[in-house]
Amino acid sequence: MDNVQLVKSLYDAFMRGDLETIFAASDPEIEWSDNADPALIPWGGNRHGIAGAKEFFSELAAHADFEVFEPRQFFAGPDSVTVLVHMVMRLKPSGQRWEGEDAHLFTIRNGKVTTFRVYADTHALVQAYYGGDIHSAAATAAETAARLHH
Repeated sequence: MDNVQLVKSLYDAFMRGDLETIFAASDPEIEWSDNADPALIPWGGNRHGIAGAKEFFSELAAHADFEVFEPRQFFAGPDSVTVLVHMVMRLKPSGQRWEGEDAHLFTIRNGKVTTFRVYADTHALVQAYYGGDIHSAAATAAETAARLHH
């Protein structure tokens, strides 16, 4: 199986809810990263190992429901695959929808995913997660603090 086929199989597993297949294809020391600030978005930040990947999926499931999850383009490098993913999520804290494109970068060595990185429009994601413009001049300091500390 080439690297693109491996990554496609992992997306298929995710869409089936089969996270164990993803963990089995991951190096035990995988570096798992999402560019969202973990102080603002619970699944954001850097994690290490299978336990870290499990924590990422747990936080994601607790705070977001996917309405659309569609990997659209796959770009292969010698030991990497970059994927552009269109998604629509309903964010549980606010009830708002977020629609956007993520870039997912997989590094693969010896048939195992060693790094997984998510790059998203975090500003738009934070706005939807908290239900509006958290930087609004009309918001009081207490409202802004409440939005930032869920």
